Amino acid sequence: MIIGIDVREGVKTIRAGKGEYVYQVVGGLIKATQHQFVLLTDQPLPSAWQQDNVIVKKGPTNSLIWQLWAWLYIEFTRSLDVYFSPTSLIVPALLRSVPVVTALMDFVSFLFPSTHNLKSVWLERMWMRPALINSRRLIAISESTKQDAIKLFKINPQKIIVTLLAASFVDEDEPYPLPPGPIILFVGTLEPRKNLAILVKAFEGLKPELPAAKLVMVGRWGWQREELQQTIGQSPYRRDIHILTDVKPAQKRSIYKQAQVFVFPSLYEGFGLPPLEAMSLGVPVVASKVASLPEVVGAAGILVNPYAENELYEAMKGILTDRNLAEKYAQAGRHRATQFTWDKTVQHTLAILEEIGK
Repeated sequence: MIIGIDVREGVKTIRAGKGEYVYQVVGGLIKATQHQFVLLTDQPLPSAWQQDNVIVKKGPTNSLIWQLWAWLYIEFTRSLDVYFSPTSLIVPALLRSVPVVTALMDFVSFLFPSTHNLKSVWLERMWMRPALINSRRLIAISESTKQDAIKLFKINPQKIIVTLLAASFVDEDEPYPLPPGPIILFVGTLEPRKNLAILVKAFEGLKPELPAAKLVMVGRWGWQREELQQTIGQSPYRRDIHILTDVKPAQKRSIYKQAQVFVFPSLYEGFGLPPLEAMSLGVPVVASKVASLPEVVGAAGILVNPYAENELYEAMKGILTDRNLAEKYAQAGRHRATQFTWDKTVQHTLAILEEIGK
């Protein structure tokens, strides 16, 4: 069987959730089977992917031009048995000669458009429906994402298969010293959907009781950064709020391990890898009780209303001041994280691709 895959997100040096999904699944698929893979990219591949059963096709770096190039290549010049699109909608919407499997990451463009990049909202609203209709099978990264697809687009539930994600870190472990004091940690893109202004406000409420506490946010600046920057700039505790945009993958483990509590007040997630990463390392987690996050965290962390600053404050205070409570959630998180593995994700994905491509 010849399987074509759009791997652009997975070849990036610094990967967010989507990129990590592509990197782990594609690498696992290559190792798990002797099927031939045609990997469509816009950058060089990781060395681990350069195997005898892999053919590389590199297209333009401009995203929209790449979509046209990939569609023409698959449709007219290469015989594939199945095409897997982990993060893009345009090619799945256009293809006719090859069966398509499309992964569904989230529906933020439809549910929280004001917190998302305008270009992404426009493109997803144009291409999502035809991509969903044209795909033979859809892979949702959470039950919440599956239910969103059903509610928004009336998709047949039997067409959508849920394959959960997992936590992982690179083999290298490079130290990244954080300032002294109890560390409240966030990891993710610094954008409105992550609801970080309320985290800053809850942190301000905590400081009089825990004056040594530090708030550390790790991630790249995203869309509409001005509000968060203004909130931090006006905070009386701004000197204790640290924004780290230069963290390398090898340094993530070190940063997580220095945290006393991991806080993820996001308004919406398709899955939510950072809380799972924190749990896997025994860091107590406080997260929103919305969208997919209850699926990920379960009873192994404290779930709060993301719009309720006081709930966030109380949850953080509880973890930081009650050693027994912190240890309870540290142990529960470690145990829950073992239930999520990339091997499961890869095997479920491979079964779907083999079914559609046979």
